[in-house]
This record gives sequence, C-alpha cells and structure tokens, in this order.
Amino acid sequence: MKRLASPISEARGAWPCDSNCWAVARIGDLSLTLPTTLSATQTPVDVLVIDDNVDYAENLAEILSGVDATVRVVHSVAEARTLLADRTPDILFVDLRLPDEPGEKLVLEVAEHSPESLSIVLTGNATIQSAISSVNAGAFGFLLKDMPVEAILSAYTRAVERIALVQQKRELELQLSHSEQLAVIGQMAATLAHEIKNPLTGISHALQVLLDAVGEPPDMQGLKESILKRFGQLNHLVEDLLEFSKPMTVKRALIDLKGLVAETVEVHPEVPIQISVADDACHAWVDGNHIRMLLRNLTENAVIAAASVDAPVVTLEVRRDGDDLVMEVADNGEGIPPESLSEVFRPFFTTRTRGTGLGLSLAARIVEAHGGRLAAANRIDRGARFSTWIPSAFKES
Repeated sequence: MKRLASPISEARGAWPCDSNCWAVARIGDLSLTLPTTLSATQTPVDVLVIDDNVDYAENLAEILSGVDATVRVVHSVAEARTLLADRTPDILFVDLRLPDEPGEKLVLEVAEHSPESLSIVLTGNATIQSAISSVNAGAFGFLLKDMPVEAILSAYTRAVERIALVQQKRELELQLSHSEQLAVIGQMAATLAHEIKNPLTGISHALQVLLDAVGEPPDMQGLKESILKRFGQLNHLVEDLLEFSKPMTVKRALIDLKGLVAETVEVHPEVPIQISVADDACHAWVDGNHIRMLLRNLTENAVIAAASVDAPVVTLEVRRDGDDLVMEVADNGEGIPPESLSEVFRPFFTTRTRGTGLGLSLAARIVEAHGGRLAAANRIDRGARFSTWIPSAFKES
C-alpha cells in the first residue's frame, strides 16, 4: 500500500476513543469508495494542512485534492491563525510538533472558537499520552505520519460524514422549528377565519337584500358593486386563512391550464395582463383548486405591484420543460427590496401598508406540496418575477 513520504516510523499502540472521536490503530484492507454523503456535497470540502515538513504537507494536499477537496497548506501555527481569521476550514490536518507553538494548542483554539471544524492530528512520534491529550483538546482523529494513503482517505471520509450529519441535524431542527411555527400560525388562522366568515356572510346577504329592496340612490351609482367587491376581497382573505390552516393535500387530475389562466385574467381587468400558454402546456396533471389559488395570488401580487407605475404591465407565461410545468408571473413595478427577497414567502411578511402577507406564503406551500419550487427575483430592467416549477406535471401519476 502506498504511504506518504515521512522520515519517521514509530510503533503503533492502541489508543482510547469515545463517541466524539475515532482512532486508527491497525490498518487492514480499506475501501477507497467514498460515501454518498461525500459525493452529494454541493461545494468542495475546505481543508487546511498545518505541517512543517514541506514534502509531507504537499503530498497530503495532493492526495486530498484528488477527492475534490479544496486544500490550503501552511507550515506554522502563526500562518494557520492568519488563515483562520479569514476563513474557517471544514477539516484541519494538524502536526503536533510545529516550529513556533505546539499543534495541540491550535487544536484547542479551533475546538473553542469553531466547534464545527474537525481537527485530525498528525504525528511521527505517537504515544498513548499524546493521543489522550489531543482528544481532550478537541481533536476528531489521530494519524501516524507513516500510515498508508488508504488510512488518510478513511480519516478524511469519516470527517466528511460527520460534517454531513451535523448539517443534516441542523436542517432537521430548522424544519421542525418551521413546522411548529406553521402549526401555531395555522391554529390562529383557522380561529380568526371562522370568527370573520360567519358575520361577514350575514352582513353581505343582508346588504344585498336591502339594496335589492330599496334600490341604489340616484347620486350613488355603483355603490352596490363597490360594496360587494370589498366583501369579495374580505372573503378571499378568509379563504386564504382557512386554506393556510389546513394540511396541504394534493389531488392531481388532468386540468385545463389555459382555462385557469383565462379565469385569472378576468379577475383583474384594471391592469393589462399579457398571457402566453404554450400549445404543449394547455393541460397538466395538477391539483386544479390549488393551482387556481396559486395563479390568483401570484397575479394579484403582480397587479398590485404594477399599479404603482404609469403604464402597468403584468405577464403570465405557462410552458413545458420536459415533464415539468413552468409558470412565470412578472410585473413592471418597483421590484422587491433586496433585503426582503429572502423573506417574501414567510407567513404574514409584507412590504405593503395594507396586506396580510399570506398570499405568497400560501403560493409557496402549494408549490411545495406538488414537489416543486417557487423563486422570486428582480428583473434586470424593472419589476419582479415569480417562477414556479412543478415536476411530473405532464404524466399521470
């Protein structure tokens, strides 16, 4: 088996290890196949090698670069501190004996200030006591310098697996926190919607009967239409609250998308909406009620945004990308403040003086329930664009 060039070769001993570290005492037949967690890493693993043996450090860097790691090399604790001040690596390979200060001291500093970084200690003169001290200082692993390449790659792989597990744990915690928040918000929304809906329905019916009986005063033409339109807006709010409070269940069926787009445009005659539905995207396997609400909310958001300019224009495009359904709604309004781009889909977030902040959040939930994604961006010229991708929309599931 190939070994790194090292002037020192010492006898191996058995080292203690708990759940926070690993140790390589005897090397057998090790597989070089990297785990799925490593191959799935979106960006190269950032590695810092600290060793005053220039040849050894360069050889180690070459090996790690071969598994798509980004490797930096320094030869002293002082140089390492300079780099660490600028960027904290994912994994550090630290020689215990460095010319200016003990490597163990650097391991301790990294463990205190960057606990998510993993340190693997390198030594050409291993003792049980040095292994214990390194682990106590916060080292993740311990390697003899004359160990074969397979052992180094095994060490690296274990560290990458630990990093992936920590990332997954963090993501799951965030998802759990988000789910708990949505559950509380959903309960509040359901209560509020029911409290509003019953009296709203009663008032609307009573007013309609009253106006039908006495008629509109001559000097107040359009009063009935105006009042009923406002009631319609309140009713949309209640519908959004009720929909937001319910679990999102998708019932796919073959839906006439061209018809849904036409319905959406008819609701907003006050702003010109340019529509484009590709011939091969007129029908799709989606939840019709959900997509109707999605288009309504995205278009309403665009219409309100475009209303702030002299010549408002909204575009609604539906097209096919393989088996995926792509829908884009754009406007020529003022656009989204850059600091708000990451917040626009959060429940009850709004940049307007009036508005509930539920429309875009509900749109995002609908797309997510379909297994797709919804993205918001500012257009280069003017305004904003909301792009939706829904997978497997053109084949019966």
